[in-house]
Formats: sequence, C-alpha cells, structure tokens
Amino acid sequence: MDFDLFEPDEDDDILSVVNIEPTQIPNDCGGVTETIPEFHCTGEDSMNSQFSSESFVKNVFFQSYSNARNKAIEEATLTKYDFQKANMNSGAVNTYLFGEACMNIQYMLASLQGAVGNQNEQSYYLRRRHVTMLLHIVLQSTHSEQWEFLQPHLCRLRALLNNCVQVDVLKSIYFANSCKGNECNIPAYHLLHGLLEWKFLDLCILQKYDSSNPDNTDGIADDEKKETTCNVLIEQIENIFDILLTCSIYLFAKKRSPELLFTSPFPCTCIKEMWLLMQFAIEKWHLKFPDGETLTFWSTFNKAMQKIKGNMENLGLTPLSYCEFYNWIQYALVRLHGYRSNGQYEGANYTRATNEDAQNYEFCERITQQFLNANPSEEQLRIYIGIQTPILLEWWPPKVNIAMVLWEHFHKKLNSSFFIAGSAPSNLAVACVSGRAYVDKYRNLLSKPPDANLSSYTLFVLLMGKTLQRLLAGHAQHQAQKLLGRIYTKFSAQKFLALNETGIHHLIELFLVLALCGDFNDLSGKLKDKLLSIGLDKITGPKQVAVTKGHMALWILYAEHQYDLTDYITKVLQQLSAIRNDLAVSKIIADSLLDIFDHADTFQRGESLLVGSWIPNFLNNCTPVEQERTLEALHMMFVKIHNCEQHFLEINNDLMRALNTSILPFIKQQYVNSFSHWLPILASDFCAHSFAVTDTQNFQKLFSYFSEQQTSNRYAVTQFVLHVLESERKALVDHTIIMQVWLRSLVLLTANNEDVLKLSKIVVKLSEFAFMTNIKDEDDLLKAKEPLCIFIASVGKTYDATTDHSKRSTIANNFNAYIRNFEKWLNSDLKLEKSEVTFRFYSFIAIVIFNCPSIVYSKSKITCFFHVAFTRYILPTSIQMGKPPEGKLAQLVHKIWPVLVQGIGRLNFKSDPYITKTLSDLIQKWTPHFKISTNARQVARPFINCLQSDNQDISLFVFEKLTALFLSTQRRQADPNACLVITIYQEVVDAISSNNEDDDENAVRRLQTFLKGCSFATLEHIMMVDEIVPSRPLLLELFKRIFNSPVYQKSIALKDLIREHLRLLTKKHLSYYTFFYFELLTKLCSISYEVVEDILPFLMEEIQIVEQKRGAGEDNRIRGCLQKLQQNIRLAKQK
Repeated sequence: MDFDLFEPDEDDDILSVVNIEPTQIPNDCGGVTETIPEFHCTGEDSMNSQFSSESFVKNVFFQSYSNARNKAIEEATLTKYDFQKANMNSGAVNTYLFGEACMNIQYMLASLQGAVGNQNEQSYYLRRRHVTMLLHIVLQSTHSEQWEFLQPHLCRLRALLNNCVQVDVLKSIYFANSCKGNECNIPAYHLLHGLLEWKFLDLCILQKYDSSNPDNTDGIADDEKKETTCNVLIEQIENIFDILLTCSIYLFAKKRSPELLFTSPFPCTCIKEMWLLMQFAIEKWHLKFPDGETLTFWSTFNKAMQKIKGNMENLGLTPLSYCEFYNWIQYALVRLHGYRSNGQYEGANYTRATNEDAQNYEFCERITQQFLNANPSEEQLRIYIGIQTPILLEWWPPKVNIAMVLWEHFHKKLNSSFFIAGSAPSNLAVACVSGRAYVDKYRNLLSKPPDANLSSYTLFVLLMGKTLQRLLAGHAQHQAQKLLGRIYTKFSAQKFLALNETGIHHLIELFLVLALCGDFNDLSGKLKDKLLSIGLDKITGPKQVAVTKGHMALWILYAEHQYDLTDYITKVLQQLSAIRNDLAVSKIIADSLLDIFDHADTFQRGESLLVGSWIPNFLNNCTPVEQERTLEALHMMFVKIHNCEQHFLEINNDLMRALNTSILPFIKQQYVNSFSHWLPILASDFCAHSFAVTDTQNFQKLFSYFSEQQTSNRYAVTQFVLHVLESERKALVDHTIIMQVWLRSLVLLTANNEDVLKLSKIVVKLSEFAFMTNIKDEDDLLKAKEPLCIFIASVGKTYDATTDHSKRSTIANNFNAYIRNFEKWLNSDLKLEKSEVTFRFYSFIAIVIFNCPSIVYSKSKITCFFHVAFTRYILPTSIQMGKPPEGKLAQLVHKIWPVLVQGIGRLNFKSDPYITKTLSDLIQKWTPHFKISTNARQVARPFINCLQSDNQDISLFVFEKLTALFLSTQRRQADPNACLVITIYQEVVDAISSNNEDDDENAVRRLQTFLKGCSFATLEHIMMVDEIVPSRPLLLELFKRIFNSPVYQKSIALKDLIREHLRLLTKKHLSYYTFFYFELLTKLCSISYEVVEDILPFLMEEIQIVEQKRGAGEDNRIRGCLQKLQQNIRLAKQK
C-alpha cells in the first residue's frame, strides 16, 4: 500500500498559506464543555447493555447535527499544525487534511496486518480521532459553497473506506470490542470503531449536502445529478448493512444453537448503536428509489440478507443456519425499535415500534418456510420458535400467516415425541395426570414467557394460542376464523384414530390452548365434537385414558364458563358404559368431579348426571388414596345442595334419588370398613339432607344406623355425630345417642382427642348430664385426665345419694341406655384389637361395676351390663373351662381384678347366689393365671389392693375363699396352685408390715382380716401335708413373717387370734392326728416359742380330756410328744 501520497514540500506551501508555526504536539480540545460524539465501546453487547455517554445516540446526534452548532467541533484543531474550520477554505489545506486522514486509515489497516507499528504505540486512537474529527467539522462547520471543494476529497475517502472493508478485514476486526473503550490500544479495535464512525459521518454528510437539503442551490442542480447522489447515499446505506451483517455472521459462527436465546448478535455495543443509527437515519431521511419507492429499514435489511443467501458458501452458512441467523439478528433489530432517539429503551409499546414500517412479516414468513423445509432438528426448532415468539406476540401486530406455516409443519408430526436425544426423560411429551392438571398446566404456560425446555410443538401451540387471543382482542374475527379453519381442515375421524398416546396428548394440548385463548362460546361445541369423534370403544386402553383426560379438561372449562354439560356428559358416560366402566377411565372422570361440582351452583346444567352407578363401581375397585378426591367431590355436592336446599327439594329430586340409590349403599358399606375421613362427613351429609326435610323418620333411621355401627375407624362414629350436631338437624338427635357415643368415644379413644373434646363440650351442656351427675363445674370434667372416670363416679354417687325412687329409676334407666350394646364397641375377636384399646375397654367395665353396681346389675336379667360383662369378658366360657387366657387377657384382668371385687362387694354377695358364684369364680378361675411376672409383689398386687379396701367383709370372703380353694389338702398333698397362693400371702403380710401410710389401727385391722381368712386353714395345711411338699416350708416362712411383723408383735388381738386358732386346731386334731399336731407345734416353736408356750395350759387340759375319753390312763405317746415339745420350748428360750 502506497504511503507517499503527498510530496514532502507540500508542507511548506500549506504553512505559507496559514502563517502558523509548526509544532509536534497535537492540540486536544481540552476545556471544551460540549461532547464530540464518537463510538466508545463498553464491551461485548448483551440484551440489556447501555450506550456510552459519549455515543452518538446518547448525544441525540440526529436532532443536532444539521442545525445546532457544537462548540467543541468549532474549536477543534487538526494535525500538528492546528488547522481549524476557518482554514478549510483553502484547497491546499483540504488536500493535506484529507490526505492525512487517508494515511491514518491506511496506517491502522497496515498495523492490523503487522506491517507497521507495535503494540505499545499510543497513536491508534489519535489517528482514528483525526479522521473522525475531520468528518465532524465537514458535517457541522462547513457551508454549502464549500461543497464543491470538499466533494472530491470525500469521494476519495469514501472509495478508500469501501476498498478497505473487505471480508478478510472484517473477519479480523469484527470481534474487536473492549470494556476499556477508547483507552484500548489495539489497532483492530480502533479500525473497527473508526470504520463505523467514518461510514456513518460520511453518510450524514452525503445526506446533508446532496440529498436532503432543499435549499442547496449551489450544489448539483439537475435532477439526474441529484438522482445519482441519492443512489450513492442508498448504496452507502446498503454497504453499511452488509458490513454490519457480516460482522454478526462471524459472531454467529461461534455460537451454539441454545446460546442464540440469550446472546446478542452484535459483537459490541457500538455495532448495536450503528444499527440503531441506521434505523433513525432511514426513518428521518425518507429516501426514495428512482422508481419512487420509499427506502425502509426492513427492505434494506431483506436485500442485504438476499445477498448473503447468494454468498452462503463463502460465509460458512447452510440453508438451515442462514434461517437461524436471520431469526437471531431479526429479533435483535426488532428490539431496537423500542429505543428513543436519546438511547433510552422504552420497549414494544414505544411509538417507533408500533409503526407499520417496524414490521417485516412477509420476509419472515418466507424465511420460516425455508427453515422448515431445511428439516431442522428438535433443538433448532425450539430455538427458532423461542426467538420468533416475542417478535410476533410483543412487537408486531397479530397476523396468522406464520402460525399457519408452522401448523402445516406440525400437524403432520402429532405422533412425534419432539424429544432431544440425550436430554432428561422429564422433557418427554408426557400426558398430564388429570383434566385439572391439563388446564392448570397450559393456563400457567400461557401466562409465562416461552421456555426452551418445552417441546417445539408446545412452543408453537402457545404461539398460536396467543396469536388467536390477540386477534380476538383486536376484533380481527376474520383472521381468527381463517386460522381456526386451517386447523380444523387437517383433522378427520380417520386421522384421530391413527393418533397414538402422544398424538392424543398433543391434540388435547392444541384444543386446550385454543379453548383458553379463543372465544369459548364459539369453540366449545367444535372442540367437544372433535374429541367425541374418537370413540372410546374403538381405541386401546391407554388411548382411552388419554382421550378421557381431554374430555375432563373441557368439562372443567365448560363448568368454569357455566355452560350446559347435559349433552356432553351423556355422551361421555355412554362411551364409558360401552367399555364396561373401565376402571382407568373411571378414575380420570372421578378425579374431575370435584372441579366440576365446585362450579355447580344449582346442578341444573347437567352435573347431576354424573351421579350414577359408575361411581360406586369405581370406588369399590380403586385404592383408598384414589377414593379421597371422589368422596370429597360428593361432599362438595352436598355443600352446594345445602346452600339452596329448598330449590333442590322442589326441582332436583332426581339428584337426591340418585344419591340415595347409587351412593348411599356404598357409603354404608365403606363406613364400617374403611378409614377415609370423608366417610363420616358423607354419612352426616346423607342424614342432614335426607330425601325430604320433613322426613324425620328417615333421618332417625339413618342416624341410628351410622351411630351404632362397629367401625374399623374408631374415630368415624364420633366424627359422624359431631358433623350432624353441627348441622341444622341437630334438634332431631336423641340425647341418649349423644351420651352413648360420647362414652364409647371416651373408651375407644382418649379424652385428648380433638373430636372427643368437642363432643365433651356438647355433652356437658345437655340437661341429662346435669340430671345424672353432681358435677357443678364443667371444667372439672373437661380438664380431667380421664373424664370417663369422673362421669361414671359422679353417676354412681348421685344414684346412691338420691332417695327419690323415681329419680333413681330414671338415672338407672338412662345410664343403662348409654351403655347398652357396649359389647358391640369392640371386635368380637379381641385379638384383632389394639392392646391399648382393649385395656381401656376392660378398665371401663371395672369402673362401671365399681361405681354403679346397683345400676348395672339386675337379678335374673341376662342382658344386664353386669352379666354380659362377666360372661363375655371377665369369665368367658374358656376361662370357666380352665383354658389359659389368650393374649394379654391375664394382664388385663389382673389389673382390674381388685376393682371388680370391690364393686361386687357393694352388692349383696352373701345372700345372692349368682353374685356369690360370680365372686367365687372370679377368685377360683383367675388366681392361677395371675402368675404374669417374676416379681412376686406384682403378682400379689390385686390381693394387696383388695385387703386395703374399707369393705372388710369382701376382703375376708376373698381370703377365706382363696384359702379354702387352694390350701386344702388331700392325701397329704397340696393343690398345684398352693405355692402361688402362699407366695401371695407372704407379699400381703410384707405389704401390711411395710406400709408406712397406714396407721397402726388400720394395719392391725387388715392383718386381722387376713388372719381370720387364712390362719386356721394354713396351720392345718402345715400339719396335714408331707414334709417334702414345697408348700409346707413356704407356710412356715409365712408364719415367721407374721410373728416377726411389728404389727403383730404390737397387737394383743392378733396374738389372741393366733392362740384361738391353735386352740381350735388342738380340739380338732389332737386325738386323731397327734404326731402331726405336735410336729406342727414343734415347727412353730422354732419360729416363736411364745405362741406355743401360751397354749400349753390349754394343751394340758385337752390331753387330759383325750385320755379320759380313751379311759386307759395316761397316753404314753401323747405324753412323750408333750415332753419333747416342752423340751424344745426350753431350748428355744435358751437361745
């Protein structure tokens, strides 16, 4: 490249003209308050990047360059000679200045190729600024009469710029952006930004002095010249478009398809600004072609793109990538229409963006068709539609052409999954789980920007739906019908049947978006008919489910718009019947009931037709989890009925009849066996909304049925009663049933249960509660740990304290009514019950018998509570027959045994044979089974507790019976359970001796009762059994504990009682069992010789009596035994 453009001696001529001294230091425009616009890069462009404050746009260049004067430009100096605008009247100065400008351009170009300069050189910006400043001065500070002298120089400069801007140069500088801006010292950066500045300023100069100035009479006058100049101006605009597009193409080549969604096609903010300046220029200048056609931004852009299409091979483009690039750059250019002239971004609603010239529909449609013809991949389709969508929906007015082009492509691929290989399986086109899920999904998608993770088909459907929505909003009915007509024509019954599951999903997707975006009044019937044409009996099971989801989605929309569903529901249920109420299809329908009923106000739009035999058929075969939503929907129906009950009773008897015929039998069945919390609610719904308001008998029948059932769900009955009591039918509820359910709840549940607590608050307000109890403060019961105990004890006390026979009778009748059929509260097989529930039940029995024995026992009445409790739970046949108790029954009875005994003790157990036998059986049948622990104290606890009661008679009876049953001997052998009973006795004695809470009198009284019941028999047992029998040493140990007990030792009465028993024993056995008798006394002597010594005088007398009766004088055997005993006493005293 030639750098010797000027002869060296020209400098002397120039200096002689201007009469200034040369200097080596260029004069910057320091101190100037105004800014000289230039491109000041802020780095790589992004969607939200801002323009520099020094840029052309930010300085509102187009509003000032032709009129206002920039002081900084007027005072600017050029070259080392400080030339100013006043010096440009000289041809020599102009020649020099433009020569210097050309040389600076050539120098930067050569530096780019490495021919001159180095990286540390600081002159790149100064060289660029020299050229830029020269053009600024020419544009703003010269007059039209100077144009004749400047035009040749400008033409030479323009030619140089056009020759410099070659493909290889652009390829070397397109990426030359820098966040340092003009402080950057890279030649490529300054060459790129200089080219942008120079081309733009040259364009403005051309327009100002040749084309757009009607007052320019000194310029080219004839029309042919003006036309030529205008053509040059248009050519330069087109050249700039070519440069800018080429830079973006090189950037595009480095991008992967997904990056196109979020990156800018402009290599830097200055190129973006240049595009914006081009838009402003074309809009402002109103240029025309020779044929009179107005130059527009998009026509120029389209022409440039056509050039690129003809040169795709050299630019590394394919037909497919060409379309992708066009779509990418087009969106960025469309967004530029949202900028004001001062660079402030306003968006799609700004005036520039809404002008008709801001649209490029026709060319965009053509490119879209070419793109689809190029067979793009799924990923490329997603990116393309994702970029195109905001253009069509936000920036341009709605039109149907592009949507129809896309539909022509997609309607052939409905059965495709639109899946990208290698992506997550979740991105597959999977059908939604229900109709509601479909509606919610696409309503949500329509409210959000497009997401590249969606399939291309979904993106298209959303685009088409929103386009339809905009058309209708703009009253473009004809265009909307045109689009819908194109969609409908692609469907036929045969094509519907050829769809697979994915195809049906895509069909539903399309129909739903149309229904959500279009005129539902117009679309509802057509969409319904299209879906109904896919007969369920003509397709496979999975397809049936898919189609049914579509029906349900439309049903929900029908319900939301309050459209009549009668015909639609009838036809779908007919199809359901044709496939024999298929369970999977029924589930889809059932899942939608709640959504449909939620929008039903009077059930006059066909919703009542959904109540039919298919519902119980489905509910009986589905899982409990699947039942929940359907049961909730049925409850919702009752809620709606309740809101206008009179209306339903008069008009909608068919609905109530259907509910009672189809649903009530199922509820009755499931109420007993199922655990759903909706079943008690529905049961109360049926009671509260029985067939007629005045049909009290039907209400009582239903209420009794549900309140008396033994349900698997222990909470069901309580919840049912509560729901009824919260309804308007609470006045019809018998208070006896309320009390019965309350007591049952307290037994089977706990007082802390929320439902039980609610019921308790209702119970304490009943008049019967106040009549039956002496509880004055409700909190005494409500805050008690066990309200059951408080209530039953209070009833017993009230009954016992009442002298009025009528009131006593009423209390007894009421209480027996409350606990009637209590045996039905638990499963007949107790092994199926939870242990804690069984324990509470047995405790309840014991509490009732203890507190209210006279109420619950009726002599000779086998249905009374007392008899049923003992024969079924305490002394069942298996226990009576001696079989061991099952499960934890022994522990349960062991726990409540002393309470039962004390309760029986309040009855006439001595004179009533039944009570006597029951008490005897309770002792005899259960004592052997009480060995439930290795802890002897634990085993003996029932008897210890029994002895501690105030009823001495029952305690004495128990120990007398216990001793008689288990400590009697036969053939010198003990009963098998004798050792257990003796161990119990030992623990009883130890408990009396160690009980510090008892005073001496109580302790003596209890030990006396114990000794009265068992002392004589136990002494006899020691005497009569063989020495090897284990019960003998145990009894001797028992008497050792008794004699060593401080209670015994301090009590004369207890000692007298033992002496009395020994005397009786002497009288009874001395003459017949002499040796056994003296052996007993010898054993006792080793324990407590005082006891034996005290009875020696009586023994001597009895011996004499025996000898007298025998009439043989002294009996040597008896006397020998006596001497031996006396000797043992003496020896014991010596110890």
